[in-house]
Amino acid sequence: MTLNVNVPMHYLHERYFGRPSCPKCGELLMAPERPEFSECLSVVKIRHYWLCDNCDNRFDTLVTFEGAVA
Repeated sequence: MTLNVNVPMHYLHERYFGRPSCPKCGELLMAPERPEFSECLSVVKIRHYWLCDNCDNRFDTLVTFEGAVA
């Protein structure tokens, strides 16, 4: 079986690993603050820490991979 992708690659990335917007000013962020500030909480949960370049707001997000074996 072959997977046929009919949407732009950036859309697929956004859908599954979406970049957050700053909750304070709405700026779309490109990457977590620093890689060492991301942490694996379990096999299916990863927490990322963000710093907005526009307003210096700090916040975190939690990514959960559903369907993964925990």
